[in-house]
Amino acid sequence: MPAPSAPVQDLLATLAAGRVARLGMDEWTAMATAFPEMERHATGLAGDLVIVQVADGLAAVEAPTDPERAIRYLGDWDAVRRFVAERLAQYERMWEGCGCRIDYFG
Repeated sequence: MPAPSAPVQDLLATLAAGRVARLGMDEWTAMATAFPEMERHATGLAGDLVIVQVADGLAAVEAPTDPERAIRYLGDWDAVRRFVAERLAQYERMWEGCGCRIDYFG
């Protein structure tokens, strides 16, 4: 199997450092095939929340705005379930007009 491309290596290093990666949609699209999609959740407000497999675990890919993506390392399926439930609850509150915002990069 060939070594991951430099952009994929950079993304994996960012995630391994515990940071949320900020990528342009085109950047993400160019490397997305390196990260198998495991599940997808409609948010109703900000595209789909996509769970992908990364080198040693799972990550969430979100669409805070149309031209950018936020990629966050989650680890295992327990962490994914907690994150997805929390995030979808946040979107539900937003849909109901709470006036709240999601900090995708915090």
